[in-house]
Amino acid sequence: MASFSRGLTEQLMTAVRPVKLPEVPEGARINVHAAVSRFSFLYELIRNAVDYKDDHLLRKAAIARILRRQLVLERDPDVIARHLVRELIAARYLPNGELSESIADDVAIRIRKYQTLERCRVGSKSHFSWLMGVVSVEIEELLVDATQQKALVTFFYERVVDRVKVTGAQIDDTELRLQVYLACYRTLLKADDEVLSYKLLRAYLPEWLRPGEWLEHPQAIAERMIGIERRIRMSLEHPLAPKFQRTVKPWAVSLNILRDALAEKPDEAAAILEKPESLHAVVTRIAERRYNDAKKRLRRGAVRATMYLLVTKMLLAFAVEVPLEYLWYNAVAIPALAINLLFPPTLMFFVGLLIHVPGKNNTEKLQSNIDQLLSTQGVTIREVRVARKHSVLGQLLLQLGYGLLFILIFGGVALLLIALEFTWVSAVIFVFFLCVVSFFAFRLRMNAREYVIVAGKDTFGSLAMDFISLPILRAGRLLSQSISRINVFLFIFDFLFEAPFKMFLTVLEEWFAFIKEKKEELQ
Repeated sequence: MASFSRGLTEQLMTAVRPVKLPEVPEGARINVHAAVSRFSFLYELIRNAVDYKDDHLLRKAAIARILRRQLVLERDPDVIARHLVRELIAARYLPNGELSESIADDVAIRIRKYQTLERCRVGSKSHFSWLMGVVSVEIEELLVDATQQKALVTFFYERVVDRVKVTGAQIDDTELRLQVYLACYRTLLKADDEVLSYKLLRAYLPEWLRPGEWLEHPQAIAERMIGIERRIRMSLEHPLAPKFQRTVKPWAVSLNILRDALAEKPDEAAAILEKPESLHAVVTRIAERRYNDAKKRLRRGAVRATMYLLVTKMLLAFAVEVPLEYLWYNAVAIPALAINLLFPPTLMFFVGLLIHVPGKNNTEKLQSNIDQLLSTQGVTIREVRVARKHSVLGQLLLQLGYGLLFILIFGGVALLLIALEFTWVSAVIFVFFLCVVSFFAFRLRMNAREYVIVAGKDTFGSLAMDFISLPILRAGRLLSQSISRINVFLFIFDFLFEAPFKMFLTVLEEWFAFIKEKKEELQ
């Protein structure tokens, strides 16, 4: 077995070695009262239960949510920054008693940039929503050190950028490298479009990081920002972007496993990298642990979704289905109502049961990819294949066939519901939840298979299942995207409950500080 490149192993060690942050004096640290933190943390747990976001995106989403609320209540960026940092600490998105009080000054600068551009009134509502996301990412990177992540992505990008080729289409070399860079971030760190927008903004507008040069006269920057957003969106929505992600994913999964293996015992990491056999043994153990963790996460997600669907289905049944059926038919079809209540959570329950742990061949492929990442020969060349273009007649026939497939599947569902004596009200609700829940279950399974890099075999059963499920999943994605902005529960939390609750916690903390001060006067 060939040894690894010493230069590459040293570069990787730099990327995974913990960064030592400067010590903050005891008296200059931000501290939040434990009682306030418990209340705030409990609130975040409840709120996040009805807002399906990946765990690594929750802190960024909380920053944007708090920032929007504070901008309505307050205009002074210094005051907003202090409230923002303290709320994040109280909700345990940041450690308590570790951050310097001066960090709020740096946060205030980021907030002031957003406020300055907002006052210019250049751009639409969606533009400022995008800008809010970018500023939230910038604030998160300020509050949470991302040195290791950046170094790891740099290592990954340098190893794969020259090993990805595009066949079947012409693509500029600069655009190819950009798409590989974005794919590295998406697959290695699960970065969303807001994170990638901030990365590209720093490259396209270096002045963004030097606000002192333009805050007094921001109009030119505000106007340039419109074109830069358009340019960034074009890069993020490149038609080949999903193919680039699928191409680099096997290497990204392997590198993540390798990072976990080295981070488990940092003191022994250098010695492990000198012996490929030892590294393989550690990688196998870590991989099997990650497989089981992914399976547990899926089951937890399925249970959480099942409970959520039970509650929402009951509310929808009693608020919509039952009244409408009484209005139209003067009766309620109990069997149809029972099916509508039980089918979505039952589907989610079986999704949690049917997930399988990857096999030995998947682990062996991980080991092979790691060997390539650390070898002087580099990784094998992988191709991004562009599907050949069909003639106008061919495209028309394919679209007609695809439309016919939709009609057949949903027509079959309609006939089944008629046979079960569903009313039009209960049938619409059934089809709606069938599509949305099926798509959600599909996403859960994809998340659970994040460590699978060996493609499964196409069988007659899998092809038949794809044939049946594709129209339902496509409709579910469309419905999910359409209703994602209309979450009644989040509206209740964010607009009717959060502001007064957080104000109460602020007053409570001030009271605790006052009591502590009076108590110290007695000593």
